[in-house]
Amino acid sequence: MKILLIILFIFVQGDLFAKEFKWKFKERIIHENYYEAIGTGTKKVKINGKNKKIKFQINEFYPLGTELNEKKGNCKDFRIQEISMEGSIIEKNYSLNDCLPCIEKGSGYLCSYPYYQVFYRYSDYAIFDEDFKAISNNKDVTEDGAKLVYISINIGSREQVRFYETLSSLESLGLGEISFYNSQIFKFNTRLRKIQSEKSEIKKTQSKIFQMVFNRIKNDTLKNIENKTKIDIREKDLKILFSAEPSLSIVKFQTRD
Repeated sequence: MKILLIILFIFVQGDLFAKEFKWKFKERIIHENYYEAIGTGTKKVKINGKNKKIKFQINEFYPLGTELNEKKGNCKDFRIQEISMEGSIIEKNYSLNDCLPCIEKGSGYLCSYPYYQVFYRYSDYAIFDEDFKAISNNKDVTEDGAKLVYISINIGSREQVRFYETLSSLESLGLGEISFYNSQIFKFNTRLRKIQSEKSEIKKTQSKIFQMVFNRIKNDTLKNIENKTKIDIREKDLKILFSAEPSLSIVKFQTRD
């Protein structure tokens, strides 16, 4: 029971630190088919009982043709981020349709916000966000060593559903290694989804077709991250993911806020 509570603890934590973290971008490189922006950020963390100032690096990739003038909204068709610490990757994430405010339409108006995101978090991610200390005890769920993968999808102007996968070793209980697939709905006070107002109970799914679709999306998105290309979302796959949350049976997937 204690082990299961630790596993669930991973899912109920928010991403407040990740959202509030300030990056300073200092360099942009033009590749054949995409831009690469490089930024850094620092944070004081406690490691082995000692306070230490850690420098993190972010490499952000988005397609050529992206409007870089903020007055035009600066919308990225897709955005890939790789966050590292001392050369070690701690997170990879992939977003579709990431936009800044549409300035010409007035203050507070958004072109759109990332409506579909996939996150891969690795063993040392807890140094970046201490709420995720437990993931270092997980088994790898991807070939490149991610300990936690989750897919985040906007389902309304202030709502979001997340689907998670972890792999835990329960050999001490005679259960071997067990994959956990869970879902949870979050509601927010703002369209930027930064101020969480409520969340649903965590739901576990044992559906084999859900697991098959989740794993295909997980692996295919890693290839897109490697190749710096846009992912192709299949509506029928999203319907299968939504089946883990009965309340989403009538929700239509929307690509805009």
